[in-house]
Order: sequence, then C-alpha cells, then structure tokens
Amino acid sequence: MVATSGLFRASRLQLYGYTVAAIYVLFLVSVYRAGTWILDTKGAPIYTDFACAWAAALQAIHGQVALLYDPAKFVEMQAAVIGPGEYFYPNWPYPPTFFLIFAPFAVLHYSQAFLAWDVLTLLAGLVVVCSIAQHPAVIAVFLASPFTFWNFLAAHNGFLTVSLLGGSLLFLERRPLLAGVFIGCLTCKPQFGVLVPVALLAAREWRTIVSAAITAALLSGAAVAAFGAGAWTGLPRGFVAQARLNFPADPASNWGYLQTTYGLIRLLHGSAALAWLGQAVVTSTIAVVVWLVWRSNARYPLKAATLSAGAVIASPYAFAYDLAAIAIPVAFLARDQISFGLLKGEQTIAVALFGAALAVLIIFGDRPGGITFGSMPVGTIVAVTLFGLICHRILFAGRHPSVSHQDNPRQTAMAGRAGIPSLAG
Repeated sequence: MVATSGLFRASRLQLYGYTVAAIYVLFLVSVYRAGTWILDTKGAPIYTDFACAWAAALQAIHGQVALLYDPAKFVEMQAAVIGPGEYFYPNWPYPPTFFLIFAPFAVLHYSQAFLAWDVLTLLAGLVVVCSIAQHPAVIAVFLASPFTFWNFLAAHNGFLTVSLLGGSLLFLERRPLLAGVFIGCLTCKPQFGVLVPVALLAAREWRTIVSAAITAALLSGAAVAAFGAGAWTGLPRGFVAQARLNFPADPASNWGYLQTTYGLIRLLHGSAALAWLGQAVVTSTIAVVVWLVWRSNARYPLKAATLSAGAVIASPYAFAYDLAAIAIPVAFLARDQISFGLLKGEQTIAVALFGAALAVLIIFGDRPGGITFGSMPVGTIVAVTLFGLICHRILFAGRHPSVSHQDNPRQTAMAGRAGIPSLAG
C-alpha cells in the first residue's frame, strides 16, 4: 500500500521550491520599486499590519502600552507615527508580552524594522521546520509555500508562530522542560495554543505543563515590570473590541480573508450564530481527535502533526499569513513519510493542496494602503484536508503496525529510489 514516484525526489523538490521562491523574490523587488510594498514612492511607510505593530511598539517603549487598548487613543497614536491615512486598525489585539519580542524592532527605521523582522523570523522558522523534517529539501518547500509568501509580504508574525509552536513540539519528546518554555512564549499568540493543553493532558506531560505555566508567569511579570500593570487591565477590553470588529460584522463584509470555519460560513452568507456553531463543532471535534491520538500509541511525528494542524483549524481567528504555521504539520508528516514511505495518493493530495493555495495568489484584495492577498478561505480547506491526511496515515499505521522500513527491505529500496532517504541517512 506504499506508493512513490520520481515527483518527490529531493532534487526535484528543491528545484521546484527554489524556482517558486525566486519568482516570489522577483515579485517583491518589483512591487518595492513601484512603491507599493514597504514604502510608497515618497518614502513614507505603507500602512499594513506591520505598520500597525511598529507604531504600537513605538508607544510601548515610551511606556504607553495601556493606552493601546483604547481604540480612539490607538488610532491617534498610529496617525501620529505613520501620518494621516484613510484607515487605521482601531484595536490592538495582542497581550503586552508580545512587546517583549517585538519592541526592539521599534528602535529601527521603519523599512529596516520591516525587513529585519521578516528575515529573522523567517530564519527562525526555517531552522525549526528543517530540524523537524531532518531533510534539506523541506527548506525549498517551506520557501515555496504561498502562506510563507503571504506572511513575508505582510511582515506579520506567522513565522513567530512556526518557531514557537514548532519548537515546542520539536523538543517535547526529549526535552520537555524546554518545550514548556516555547509553549509559555506562545501565549503571545494565544489563539494557536488552544489545543496544546488537550494534548499535554492526554499524554500526561506534567513537566511540560509546569514549565509552560512558569514561563507564562515570568513573561507576564516581565511585561508588568517593563510596561506597567495597566496594560493587563486594558487587555480584556482590547480582546472584546477586536471580537466585535471581526465576528459580528455585516454579511457583506469580505469574509474570505478570515481563513477559518467561521469565515467560510460567513462567506457563504451564514449568520454569525451559525458560524459560531460551525466553528464550535469543528473545534470540539478536532479537540477530541487530538485527545485520542495523544492517548494512543501513534508515532510521535504523527501526534505532533495532528496537534499542529488542529491548532490552525481550531482557531476562529486566522488569516492567510497565520497559515504559515501549516509548515509544522507538513514537516512532521514529511518526517514520518521519510521513515515509513508514502501511502497511495498522498503525493497527489499534497500537490493538489499546494496548487489550491498557490492559485489564490492571483486574487488581489482591495484594502487601502497596499497589496493584499488571500481573499478566499482556501486555507481552511487546505488545513482540514491536511488534518484528514494525517489521520488517515495514523489509522493505516494502526491497521498495519508491521509496515515499516525496518520490516520491509523492499520498501526501503523503493523509498530510496524515490529520493526519500531514511532519517539515519
């Protein structure tokens, strides 16, 4: 039941991946020179998600974090830093601990901060993803991912999610205390950590749970020391304001940007109540599956792939750049495929998922201030299909526990000819 082909040879994967990545680079250079990316033709910052975060960080280093959670004050602050504009994000949705990571970039000039954040977080994500898959071809695949491109274009924090969530799962098997540190740091992006306690409790990873709790507490204390306690009192108000802005909006809003079950249902003209019900059902189902998988004897890479794919699906609030985190389950799945070979149909599904995500790049958004992509909820479909692919592999392994490279020398030879080396090699 194992199928392989030359399509997935490591050399070909690298050729395909780096070619697509080179196209991305050419595009970015062209839009930068045209004054539609990072800076406009006058050298002024183009207002994007990064500009919002940079302006907020500038206020943070001046001790004004508490005011960021006041929508009226936050708009005024952004206008003072960025200059007058047609639109400013009215809410700051992240906890104060986010500034412990991001504030140093605010001391740089805007364009320098933009590129430094992009490059450093991308490199961190690459290190984690490559360490998970343990094969250099994954670098090319990660760089070619449309979600990687989206995140780099916006200089958002999707690569930070890759580094923290991926790092926690990378170390969980052998260094549970260090894994807990990564999980504690992930609290700066809490919507992607919803399922982590489910998996840790199912696997009885008590040391990791304690380490994560201590890390989160220390980070919270550090944020209080750096930015004052008032920032934490304003945080709930910021969350509520952000939820009111995004979730109960008019049905005619551009729901395609929200790459979640909630966004998909709203795009199909479902009501807010129906969308919440659908999201709750999906999230609950994913949580049950994660619990069962992490209680089972499934191979660890498949457990990690299940959790990381489920983390993307479970959140009602995720955009195209957040789906850069898809690289984590893909890397763990690839690691298992390297060890045990490809199942029939897996490579076809993988190519189809990549093609579906890539096709959306031709669709431009119309948000003021620059170029945007991802105005179709393809990410939801990609994530759910990937989750199903991982679950299918777990079920297959459960029904055929003896199918492995160690038990089947012929299969090992087939994998080698297909460019899928063993982990040892």
